[in-house]
Amino acid sequence: MAATFTSVCSIASTNQTVDKKFINSSETLSSFSGISLTSLGGRRKNKVLKKRNDSKIQAMAKKLHFNQDGSAIKKLQAGVNKLADLVGVTLGPKGRNVVLESKYGSPKIVNDGVTVAREVELEDPVENIGASLVRQAASKTNDLAGDGTTTSVVLAQGLITEGVKVVAAGANPV
Repeated sequence: MAATFTSVCSIASTNQTVDKKFINSSETLSSFSGISLTSLGGRRKNKVLKKRNDSKIQAMAKKLHFNQDGSAIKKLQAGVNKLADLVGVTLGPKGRNVVLESKYGSPKIVNDGVTVAREVELEDPVENIGASLVRQAASKTNDLAGDGTTTSVVLAQGLITEGVKVVAAGANPV
């Protein structure tokens, strides 16, 4: 906040034009009591910026999912399975193609696991978290090795599936 205040004061003292929209809509500047601004004619104006309750930015609260009845881990695993089943068809030298719908233009036909994984977004947010875990594994494999993304997705699916079974049997999840 101190850097923002300093930059606004330096703009005002060098007789430069300051955009009123920027000053009025800036949430960080609205907490200061007053700043001297210069208009085009060179006359000084004192514009008092008041705190307004309607200008506060409020973030949406995140939903918390606890795994007391096992539903959260089932949804997470369902997201992993949905993405891995879709990407898994591209595995191997005779892997099948996947058609991806695009918002603009014609659909794309791809045979690359990481490309398919990047395009998948699931409706359920918990399932989407599971899909993003596997998507991250594919992206990391692509960055480091350049190949084997589909294999890493299938292996990640197997690790998560077996890990859930072991934890359900009573093993320490940490």
